[in-house]
Amino acid sequence: AVAEIAFLPDPVCAWLAMSQMIKNCKLFETVGTGLIGFNRCPSHWSKQAIKIYSTGLSRPEKGDPGEVAAAFYMLACGDELRYQLKPDLTQLSVPLKQWIAKLQGDKNNEQGDKSVTGGGVGTDARVNFIQVCRDYLRYSLDEIQDAGLFKHWYLAGQAFYAYSSCPAYDMVVPLRYTFQKKLHYVPMLVSVKNRLYYSPNERTSALEAMRRVFEDAKIATGACMLLLIGLKNTKRESRELNFSHNDISTVEIEVPTGDDFGATDLATCSTCVGGEVSEVMASHASLALLAQGKVKAKHLLRCKTSDNDKSTKLLEEIKAGYRNIDHASSTDTNARSNA
Repeated sequence: AVAEIAFLPDPVCAWLAMSQMIKNCKLFETVGTGLIGFNRCPSHWSKQAIKIYSTGLSRPEKGDPGEVAAAFYMLACGDELRYQLKPDLTQLSVPLKQWIAKLQGDKNNEQGDKSVTGGGVGTDARVNFIQVCRDYLRYSLDEIQDAGLFKHWYLAGQAFYAYSSCPAYDMVVPLRYTFQKKLHYVPMLVSVKNRLYYSPNERTSALEAMRRVFEDAKIATGACMLLLIGLKNTKRESRELNFSHNDISTVEIEVPTGDDFGATDLATCSTCVGGEVSEVMASHASLALLAQGKVKAKHLLRCKTSDNDKSTKLLEEIKAGYRNIDHASSTDTNARSNA
């Protein structure tokens, strides 16, 4: 017989994991007869994920850790808010405006008044998920809404990754707001881009692609988030999310370089066994031509890789070796010609 394995959503495990990934959380400092909890700050866990990916034994489904890092960042921001609002972690949902402010890394806007507008609807809106699960089904947003799944996911504290070939978005996050004394459950579509640079035109196109998903499904209320992680420069000013009833609102999030949770390092980590050293070795043949070229190649390694890193040193040693070989060959050729 062949075992069939599936990883199902488990809110209890997610809640326990959350309690161990919040800085200074003492909820399980001692349990029973003095059992010490395993609480560590989020950056500790992102480093553990980097170690796992760098072995090559486990890799993100799409081969790019950016999507996982983005989910980790969104969860860590929400976890901090949950702990601040309710230290016993019995309240899982958090205000949308404060969560957006947290994602933007704006420490002067902790209440989120500059992050989400839209009157009472925007002020009241909340987001709720403590785990992100993979969902392989190809249902459309209108089918999800008709089945009541947005409400189900919100109450279950669950967001999900879209199927691997989904063209417009990578994640779906459940939101809730009140309009005319009635609770409404709607989706926020999230498109994750793990790039060094993403142009203004590309940003506009990504947001428009998500808006079209809402239009095709004839869903009038929702939100679109473009989350950029791994950017070399994060200088663009934060923009507010104008969330309101019967409107599809959009927002861009640039994850700060060197964020407190280590999400950027996770997004840009190597998934090759041996890390960047192995990546340099795998590109060994290309370096021969690069070393002989007149134009000096720039940014061959990740922008966070320092000049003292062993992969940088190996890269320069290989290039220098090829330059020496080329120089020796040219000298020998000239000597033979003169002879």
